[in-house]
Amino acid sequence: MADNLRIPESTLDAFLREVFVRLKTPPETAALAARSLMDASLMGIDTHGVEALDMYFEHLRQGGLDPRPTPELLREKGGLGLWDMRHGIGLSGARTIMAHAVARAREYGTYLAVCRRTNHLGACGVYAKMAADEGLIAQVSQQTRSLFAPPGGVEPRVGASPVAFAAPVAGGFPFLFDVTLAVMTHAQIKAHLRAGTPLPPGVALDKDGRPTLDPKAAWEGQVLPIGAHKGFGLAASFEVLHAVLSGNVLSGEIPSIVSTPAKSAGTSIFMLVIDPDALGTKGDFARRMAEYVAYIESSPARAAAAPPRYPGRRAGITWTERKARGIPIRPDAFERIDRIAKVVQIAPLPR
Repeated sequence: MADNLRIPESTLDAFLREVFVRLKTPPETAALAARSLMDASLMGIDTHGVEALDMYFEHLRQGGLDPRPTPELLREKGGLGLWDMRHGIGLSGARTIMAHAVARAREYGTYLAVCRRTNHLGACGVYAKMAADEGLIAQVSQQTRSLFAPPGGVEPRVGASPVAFAAPVAGGFPFLFDVTLAVMTHAQIKAHLRAGTPLPPGVALDKDGRPTLDPKAAWEGQVLPIGAHKGFGLAASFEVLHAVLSGNVLSGEIPSIVSTPAKSAGTSIFMLVIDPDALGTKGDFARRMAEYVAYIESSPARAAAAPPRYPGRRAGITWTERKARGIPIRPDAFERIDRIAKVVQIAPLPR
């Protein structure tokens, strides 16, 4: 981290907005998209934050990502809504849908949004946190292209279904669990590919279904689910909720936006939001969550230097530290961001 340059939040946010605007994104959409990347970086999810800008840049520049559409609510009944992102920017569209879900959850007690024809959202935890910041509980998941073969199979049929869960904690950072159901994300494999470093064992298979440590072979093959068949089953279950329920295409039809940036990913998402106040205990839930996380962290530490922590503790520490000191950008990511600035003809980030 010592070699990483730190950029103040306001400077970086303004830069991201300008990049998106230069790529013909409406200013209000650009602001939402920039905020999603910023929030991921503030939480320390660097692979899905500012350092991932080049992926969205290429997707927009090559025409696979349409900068103009906003999410369309196709139909809604009570606390259930069907949305269409119309191949627009997932980073911004997901914020729009979550804001609507929060408002409807306050009205109905709970709200489930399913959305088709969307694109990469970045970190699902960004949107779950939006609800937790409003005192609500949320779960968010997105469909990905097929990465897992079913038990006994060779060809992938199910995506990794990244999923996040968040809940408010009185006086603290939200309880926030954000995970992919793959042993390693594609973004992490890409980082190994860029660095020229091998993968750890037990992460991926090549296109012929053989174990591999080669990130290129893994990129062209498949990653493994967490917990073997248990992870596969969870991923398939989440896919029922976002892909099948929304009427979206199945994961085998989802392209890689890195390999084919001229195509829309066309994925699906689901967002479940719950208002605990609907149970008649206004404000009590967040207080009980504070007691719960304190109980979790009361477990005796195995090592004094690494005390136990609840899901969200580390993200909260990172959030506070980066708000104060700026967001660190690795040298290789800085080079990629500099190239983007040159292409869109704006001033580079300050050193």
